[in-house]
Amino acid sequence: MYFFVNDYNDICNPEILENLKNALDERNYGYGFDTHSENARKLIKKAMNYEDCDIYFIPGGTGANILGSASGMRQENSVISAKTGHIEGHETGAIEATGLKIETIKTEDGKLTRTMLEDFYKNFTTEYMTVPKKVYISNTTELGTVYTKEEIEDIYDFCKSNGLYLFIDGARMAAALVSEKFGATLEDLPRMCDIFYLGGTKNGMLYGEALVIVNDDLRRNFINLQKQKGQMMAKSFVPAINFETVFSKEGGYLEGARHAHEMAKKLASGLENLGEKLYQEFQSNQVFLELEKDRTEKLKEFAAIEVNGHTEDGKDVVRFVTTYRTTEEDIDGVLEEISKI
Repeated sequence: MYFFVNDYNDICNPEILENLKNALDERNYGYGFDTHSENARKLIKKAMNYEDCDIYFIPGGTGANILGSASGMRQENSVISAKTGHIEGHETGAIEATGLKIETIKTEDGKLTRTMLEDFYKNFTTEYMTVPKKVYISNTTELGTVYTKEEIEDIYDFCKSNGLYLFIDGARMAAALVSEKFGATLEDLPRMCDIFYLGGTKNGMLYGEALVIVNDDLRRNFINLQKQKGQMMAKSFVPAINFETVFSKEGGYLEGARHAHEMAKKLASGLENLGEKLYQEFQSNQVFLELEKDRTEKLKEFAAIEVNGHTEDGKDVVRFVTTYRTTEEDIDGVLEEISKI
């Protein structure tokens, strides 16, 4: 069975596991006040060439999205997101449970634009509507598309001009950073938004996300919010060791993502060479294929995949996700099987 269902289907990079084993006999302080957490923060700041920020290690993406959305917000505020945004359709109302409403904009490719935001924001003028205070985007998006550096900078300029915060969901930030489409580096990230996170769970780590807070308004009392929302780990040093491992070597955070990207590129190219139609142009480690329903059922006999919606003419939108463990043999094998159906 070829496995393309997600990018968090294994325990972790063996090097991380080895470093966790090496720490078995240690005694560590809790709640992020340990030496591993401090060292991981220093290494991340060095990689970003940016010191004036706070970094917190969060168990997973949902928690990071709750905190990223709720920080610095009042009860009358709302978060603007694409309709396909992860916080809208994949968090079981976790954001709304904080007392905030998500105001959504329909997009074709999962990406917001400055023009969309300008047209949408001007509608919030009366006392019976929410007061938007934060814009949420994810890079990569749920549709595998990638924002360019210029697109995010344009959105951030709009936010600053209108007193809004910009929050970037970075569950797949490594996948975005290695994409030819993005054109940004780790050093750019803290300079193009107010708060973002570097995903670990979907980037070969055991678990954990590194939430980076740049704006002073959002940094204030954040640790109290983290505790209140159940996202403070007593053993924060465990995810910290994950980040400490990958950031201890130059380019280590992106190493696995680069491999996943190359495998996805090979897959996308191979599918098009077979005459198959991609739902979105190739941009990241998520490849979406339009497939007739009967062919989808045959595909499931030899490949673990997800169906992520349907086209207007009734075809399935099948998602393939590559990881740092995907091999060329996996790609060649699944392409050969698809050619037979």
